[in-house]
Amino acid sequence: MGRNIIFERAQEQDSIKTFEEILKHAKDNNVDFILLGGDLFHDTKPSQGTLLKAVELLRKYCLGSREPTFELLSDPEENFQYKTANFEDPNLNVSIPVFSIHGNHDDPSSGTIGSLDLLSTTGLVNYFGKWTDLTQVTMSPVILKKGSTHICLYGISYINDQRLSRLFRSYMVKVLFPSHLDIEQCFNMMVLHQNRVKRPNCPYIPEDRLPSCLNFILWGHEHECRINPEIIAETGYHICQPGSSVATSLCEAESVPKRIGILSVNGNDFKVEQIYLQTVRPFVFDNIVLRDVDIGEDYSKVMADRVMDYVDDYIEETMITKASKQLTGHPDQPTQPLIRLRVFYSSNEEIFNTVRLAQKYCDEVANPMDMIIFRKAPEKNIKRKCTDPFEDDDETNDLLAYDDNDKDWRKSVQGGILKYFESKENQDKLTVLSVTGLNKALSRFVEKNDSDAFKDIIHHQMSKTVEYLQTKPVDTPEKIKKEIKVFQKERRDREEEEALDADLMFESTQRKFETVDIEKNNAIVLSDDDAEHNHDDEATGKGNKTRKASTRGAVRGRGGGRGRGKNAERMKNPLDITITSPTSSSPKTARNVSSRKVGARGNIQQFCQPSTSLRHGNISEDTD
Repeated sequence: MGRNIIFERAQEQDSIKTFEEILKHAKDNNVDFILLGGDLFHDTKPSQGTLLKAVELLRKYCLGSREPTFELLSDPEENFQYKTANFEDPNLNVSIPVFSIHGNHDDPSSGTIGSLDLLSTTGLVNYFGKWTDLTQVTMSPVILKKGSTHICLYGISYINDQRLSRLFRSYMVKVLFPSHLDIEQCFNMMVLHQNRVKRPNCPYIPEDRLPSCLNFILWGHEHECRINPEIIAETGYHICQPGSSVATSLCEAESVPKRIGILSVNGNDFKVEQIYLQTVRPFVFDNIVLRDVDIGEDYSKVMADRVMDYVDDYIEETMITKASKQLTGHPDQPTQPLIRLRVFYSSNEEIFNTVRLAQKYCDEVANPMDMIIFRKAPEKNIKRKCTDPFEDDDETNDLLAYDDNDKDWRKSVQGGILKYFESKENQDKLTVLSVTGLNKALSRFVEKNDSDAFKDIIHHQMSKTVEYLQTKPVDTPEKIKKEIKVFQKERRDREEEEALDADLMFESTQRKFETVDIEKNNAIVLSDDDAEHNHDDEATGKGNKTRKASTRGAVRGRGGGRGRGKNAERMKNPLDITITSPTSSSPKTARNVSSRKVGARGNIQQFCQPSTSLRHGNISEDTD
């Protein structure tokens, strides 16, 4: 929610309407809690209007008098950012708890305050999986119990993929497990928000590199809906990728029908019931390769006009028709579709001014100005064998029509910068600054809206160079230039260290600014600028064993106090969870939280290690 919609006419309420539909599905299906995979908000500090609407919807659908159906066995001070579970708070009546990690869009950047911190403080969201230590990640599970079913829920909020891959390779990602439970009789699930798909010049986390002790993984960040659980043969766990709930970019992956799922767990068995969302704006994506179609032989018109006529007919007769079939009749569903037609051309004579068609469809399409994009069709498509799965995927580049001599910035801006300065003629153009540092600053400027990113990296690398020169016996301009070149080559050869140094600098700079704000104002000042029912197949999975029954339960009474009940034997229903890419929740119980000791919940011991395949391979560091 809160995506910048300055240039996106009539799309202001799309994400809010769909978020409300998701919450309504959760309430109608009496789920135990809601689990989100990050990116509930498009920005770390969304506009006040967006934040207000999120609070209103969470209060409307997640607060109420409904009794909780499960209990928390782990220590909330270890699990949650706010140090307590909202369903255990005697001052709140939470009927559907929401559990959530943060994503790359609502990432609070280490020491700063983000939107999920605010929702957690208000008691509307149980925010977990936030990591500020850049040297290691040690995950302690959120342990939930309903009847004889135990769930150990682990979370990794968004961490820079390159940084996280280094931690995996160094075995610095550790999973803890409670010593008083049998790992084979618990349903172990993880939610994370990282790149899953290998793309050119983008680091990612291979799907078979997570701890093999897991049963189920909810994978956020990726926008394509692949909600039907996919088993990973090497490790035995299942991956469920809900995708984004609304289209946030006009790409092919976003055109897959949007769905959420209800995960039911009973012992080690599970099933995912898919629900198609009814309020999503219709979106049709298509391609035309002009050399493969007949655009007519009306030689009284120039080639560009003939192509425009063909594209016009294709949009009206094919794409608009497809979009109309996506209308569900839901009163809150927008009717103006999103259309994206990618036209591959061979000659510049085939390119026409798209504004002419934009004017024609301005009342029929939600995005008339960017409805059509032109791409140069590759003249050759030679597939090369990739011997190392962690090197650049040349085959993927070919399939995406990337050419080594292509000067179009389609791969990524960072990839273009890297390629430019790696060439022999440009290798010495940077002396004090590094390519890695510039790309880190660019990513931070785009993803975090950090307007000081370039200034900070320039100041930092200048200071590093000065410190280096102070250790060398230089007394002439010639010697200074020579030593700077030596230092630049050393940093170029240590790319990983250079990337980590930039990460550390940005994190420490952000924390410093936060501290200054608190000292000056004795408060944290947040920006108040405006930024802005169909059911499908069921997927099932099985574990190795069923769990032993437990006599511990939870009963809640309304009023002033809360205390643990003893009637868990009556809770035999499976644990139902609504899973989507953006949120999570947990129920409340009537118990005296302050009287409970960590020891009573069980000691945590280091149990799971990275999967066997991780020990024999490396996480990719290919350079969203």
